[in-house]
Amino acid sequence: MKQFSEEERIRRVWDKEQAKSVICKNMYYMAANERKKALDSLWVKEEPHCKTASYGKNWGYYVGMDEIRRYYLDGNPFGEKGTMNCHPVATIRVEEAEDGKTIRCQWYNASYESRFINGSLAGLWITEKGNADLIREADGFRIWHYFIGVDMQLEAGTPYAAQPVDLPDEENPVAVEFGSPTFKMKAYNTRYNYYPYPSIPEPYLSYDPAQGCGPEANPNYKNRKGDAS
Repeated sequence: MKQFSEEERIRRVWDKEQAKSVICKNMYYMAANERKKALDSLWVKEEPHCKTASYGKNWGYYVGMDEIRRYYLDGNPFGEKGTMNCHPVATIRVEEAEDGKTIRCQWYNASYESRFINGSLAGLWITEKGNADLIREADGFRIWHYFIGVDMQLEAGTPYAAQPVDLPDEENPVAVEFGSPTFKMKAYNTRYNYYPYPSIPEPYLSYDPAQGCGPEANPNYKNRKGDAS
């Protein structure tokens, strides 16, 4: 890796703090149901970044800011009386590219939600692996790719051992909420324990579509009907 000057090292420390601030602020906006504010203030604004932005979960990816807005705003399940969510950021790891143009982030969530399932309000415990690629724009780093890998979910007060290993999508409230993504595919699957995508961020020279948490890095991207197990 490059030997950075003292000034460059200081800038890179500040860049990483900015990246952490963006990811944590996004969580607070999510919990406050300020989704539009999150998209407007934290996500990319410049072309072509807007065209290649992505929001992914186990069931695929929304690609492009218009598609992300369609999912994140039009499909918002929160806002009704009694609904809430909290997806805190923990154990965050941040790596900035040597060229200083992008930052990879990974963290873990032990989360909860209360939402309506089949007309009744229910509480969910959810554990997730969170990931983001941030890219530098004129006013600082912004979210470019965002991926949440759901490891486990369980309705509060029910035994986890009684839940099927492969919960059908139509019975899975998190899958139902994710709707119809741009690329519908098995993007993440922990049936056999740890799933290696997205990879743990390590030092890197510059952004590579085969890395990070965009759809191109997913092992099932080329075969979108492939089985991620």
